[in-house]
Amino acid sequence: MQVNFWFGHQGYEYVDLGRFWQIFLLIGLLLWVILVLRALYPALTEKVLGTSMFSPNSRKHLLLLLAIATICIGLLYGAGLMWGQHTHISVMNYWRWWIVHLWVEGVFEVFATTLLSVLFIHMGLLRVRTAITMILFATIIFLIGGVLGTFHHLYFSGTPTSVIAIGATFSALEVVPLVVIGFEVYNHSKIEQQTEWEKNYHWPFMFFGAVMFWNLVGAGIFGFMVNPPIALYYMQGMNLTANHAHTSLFGVYGMLAIGLILYCMRGLTDLENWNNKLLKISFWTLNIGLGMMAFLSLLPQGILQTIASVNHSYAYARSAEFIHSPIMEGLVWMRVPGDVVFSVGVFSFAAFVYQAFRKSAAKSKALRKVDV
Repeated sequence: MQVNFWFGHQGYEYVDLGRFWQIFLLIGLLLWVILVLRALYPALTEKVLGTSMFSPNSRKHLLLLLAIATICIGLLYGAGLMWGQHTHISVMNYWRWWIVHLWVEGVFEVFATTLLSVLFIHMGLLRVRTAITMILFATIIFLIGGVLGTFHHLYFSGTPTSVIAIGATFSALEVVPLVVIGFEVYNHSKIEQQTEWEKNYHWPFMFFGAVMFWNLVGAGIFGFMVNPPIALYYMQGMNLTANHAHTSLFGVYGMLAIGLILYCMRGLTDLENWNNKLLKISFWTLNIGLGMMAFLSLLPQGILQTIASVNHSYAYARSAEFIHSPIMEGLVWMRVPGDVVFSVGVFSFAAFVYQAFRKSAAKSKALRKVDV
């Protein structure tokens, strides 16, 4: 068991990695923090502003918040090292939800809101005042909610219902800033949709738009389904939680990562070499596949588990007898259509990236030969 704790599976949901791999991941995150801060440092220390879109102080405030969120992403994962193999489950559960709530639901939300705000300001789609207000709102929710915001997860650790309700309230508010930014960006983009720059930024903007959508649906609607204390009593840790987690994690942060890749590729490749057909296929199949996974499999499974939990017991809803019933196993197989569609999106995007870099490299090589 000692070897399994260090190199295998710790036995806790959402913090599955063995302790050795946890430490390994923490080191990787700290290296990522160094890389990001190294890139931000020149902008944080420069005295002359290279763009007139917003004032130097406003720009530095935004970048400072981004730097703080980056540092928190690296450091807060360290909460996963605060328990040992024989720590009491109530103490372990407290620190485990620091990872799930403060790290993923809190700091990641501030990071995503800040990063998208900086990009949207540079794209001329977002007012500085709105950006700063919403980022500060997200930060305030994170800091004030803080540990309190984690308590809606701790129903079975003896937490009073009143404190759970406070945690659920703060958790539900976390999605608001990014949603507000999304609405303003969408309204502004409709005005400028015919301009040349909008064509150049079309696909990064589409994936950023998907971030806003899944933040509202996956993190907001599906998250609030499992947030209220009475809901948690019956459904915590079942498939409605997985439904919320899957649509939030890839829907928000996966789409954000792809959008950032495309944003950076604008400077690394020639836009003329972009295969927009592949990108279109990738965008729609990734989003449709994720939606199919949620609505055809995880959501109905979670609803059936909740009904079983209310009518019988929480233990019965998680039992092998119920999980392996014909209808539940049938819904597990309903994951396959969505997974197939999603896989098409993955391979399409990989093919797009390969083609874009290969064609750009070939064009650069041809130009060098001409110069010689």
